[in-house]
Amino acid sequence: MGKTKEKATHPIRDQIEMILFAIVMALGLKVFALEAYEIPTGSMQPTLMGCDLLDARTGQATTSGIHDRVLVDKTLFLTRDPERWEVCVFRYPLATSNNYVKRLVGMPGEELWVQQGDIWARDSIAQGDFKIQRKPWSVQQHLWKRVYPSATVEPAQWSGWHTVGQFTRDEAGLLDLTGRCSIETRATIRDEYRHGYPDKVAMQIPVAGAGGRSRHPVSDLRATFRFTPLAGAGDLAFELDYGHYGLTLAFDAAAAQWVLRSGDTILAESDWGFEIGKEIEIDLAFWDHHIRLDINDGDFLFDTDLDLPAKSVTRNGMRIHSSSGGWQLQPGEIWRDIHYISPLNGGTPLFTIPKGEYFMMGDNTQNSLDSRDWTARQLTFDDTVLRGDSLRHGSDPFFDNPRWNSARSLMTFRDEFGNLHTFDLDDLAQAQDTRVPVSTVPRGYILGKALAVFLPIPPMAPIARIGLVH
Repeated sequence: MGKTKEKATHPIRDQIEMILFAIVMALGLKVFALEAYEIPTGSMQPTLMGCDLLDARTGQATTSGIHDRVLVDKTLFLTRDPERWEVCVFRYPLATSNNYVKRLVGMPGEELWVQQGDIWARDSIAQGDFKIQRKPWSVQQHLWKRVYPSATVEPAQWSGWHTVGQFTRDEAGLLDLTGRCSIETRATIRDEYRHGYPDKVAMQIPVAGAGGRSRHPVSDLRATFRFTPLAGAGDLAFELDYGHYGLTLAFDAAAAQWVLRSGDTILAESDWGFEIGKEIEIDLAFWDHHIRLDINDGDFLFDTDLDLPAKSVTRNGMRIHSSSGGWQLQPGEIWRDIHYISPLNGGTPLFTIPKGEYFMMGDNTQNSLDSRDWTARQLTFDDTVLRGDSLRHGSDPFFDNPRWNSARSLMTFRDEFGNLHTFDLDDLAQAQDTRVPVSTVPRGYILGKALAVFLPIPPMAPIARIGLVH
């Protein structure tokens, strides 16, 4: 019986083949399926971080920062169109060599209106009434920005709350209501720039854009509390005031029931088989004219939409009260939603979104250059129209557009496709130089959906940034 000749092995060649195969696979994934991007700016904060940090003691700029690395799915939108509220990566329409990441808030064929912190839309042809656009809970639960307790105080201090009546409080912050008692937020909750950031770095985030002057009272609020009925428990009510409207969740231990009201209207009620000493957890939220109540993590879940007009908010807050005591409260948490603001140049314009195009906004609505404010510089000659972004006094003068020579006799203009055009003063005298709003992103410019953050981690950054993008 003959011997089978063994195949010769060449370790070096095998390693080279493996390396080449890995490179080919990586390039294939990059081109066709997945690609990693670094977030350069803070326009999507705190969802996606991209900023340098301040020194915690001096408040001065430092060389450290947090710039998320994001994995992007480039295949998803080959099989379906993008959907509202998805975080998308796309080519910037006025400089297509630059990739931006924003949240999709407006759909093709809509007229969009940013009003009182919310997104409203209607069909651009049929017109009709504007309807508020509601974020589903699967998205909304990741967008809440914590207000109380703030990043700089311990929850046990009940900072931001005013308590009057009969109560005791221990070192852990547990409040024992021993008689008539009221607890309420001290001040109107506004869209403070640093809400929602990780506690460890919240006070190191530079306040930028409209963050220094944007102090709008917000309407979309969420309250979460844990509390326990004690012997002799009476009534306990949680009142969430979100401007012109409010919610009251009232527990009556004597009648063994609870009820959720909006004004005089009963929204939900139920008998309540409570036990003395057994903790109860509530999660009460109002956002985008939607109410959600969750008791004991799903034991009871109530959801409903409200048909409300857009109204400005001058006040808000939370109040807890009991007429007879018999309850123990743990420090709770108050959260707010993103409060979308109008264009930075003022006004509340209507944005018309053509078919096949989309409207994008950053989660950091106070400091995001997005569909609200994109403006093209357009040079029109007899037979040529050039369009590009208008960028002056940038951090790198090379990227300013347009650029002048030292004698200011020649101007170089970069169009939306990256082509450079040079004109002398005579050429420019014949051109019509205008500013044109460019508010939408063509479908073909959308490259993919942001899937997950996979970096940075300490010691590259002060906090770990790993998780799915919602």
